[in-house]
Amino acid sequence: METPKHILLVDDEPDFLFSAGFALRRAGYKVEIAENGKEALDKILEARNAREPFDLLVTDIRMPWMSGFELMDTMKLWGIRTPLIAMTCFDDGDLVGELKSRGCEVLIEKPFSPEHLVSRIGHFLIRCAVSPVPGSAA
Repeated sequence: METPKHILLVDDEPDFLFSAGFALRRAGYKVEIAENGKEALDKILEARNAREPFDLLVTDIRMPWMSGFELMDTMKLWGIRTPLIAMTCFDDGDLVGELKSRGCEVLIEKPFSPEHLVSRIGHFLIRCAVSPVPGSAA
């Protein structure tokens, strides 16, 4: 039996975290949540130190304390290479290029249903298993 994929879901909207986390757990994923980038970074470091790193980081871009961009930049600086999916409702046109430069290949535009998120994550993880995302852990 395969170990469930370990996902960190980061967003500053508690209702979204609850519904998306519930849907992902129901789909068989091991899910932890964080309400901002700083809290997410703490959880990423704890998981790495416990030798139970996350298989995927799903993060909002605009959040208080530490944005998704700042989180990605800090992870890159510290050599943390976790596959990334970004979420936002503020696509200004240059966002995809900014995300790619930070190692994030997937952007999901809000609003979306929890089921849509589960589907996108499933497809992404299958693609990663076949062809690892550049910059992801081997």
